[in-house]
Amino acid sequence: MNECDDAMERSLEAAKNVDVGDYNFEKKAYKGALLRYQDAVDEKPGDAAIHVRLARVFEKLDQIPQAIEQYKAAQKLAGSKKWSDEAGAALLRLQGTPRL
Repeated sequence: MNECDDAMERSLEAAKNVDVGDYNFEKKAYKGALLRYQDAVDEKPGDAAIHVRLARVFEKLDQIPQAIEQYKAAQKLAGSKKWSDEAGAALLRLQGTPRL
């Protein structure tokens, strides 16, 4: 029971951090958004949507290697196709089309 309560608390904290991060992102306060999304991903590392949000902020801050890392993390996680598709498109854009 205690483990379940802890998981619920972490999920709620992550959601709160995502909400504040989204607000900061919308206001172009990217450093504030970065801090909130980093906290959220620490609380809920298996959430692809949080990894994509974190990657977007890294892009805005011109920290492309970190953005690529987060987009790759999002692709590896199970979740909504929306987030996986966005991560895939961003990786193509940032890394270019692989040459064969």
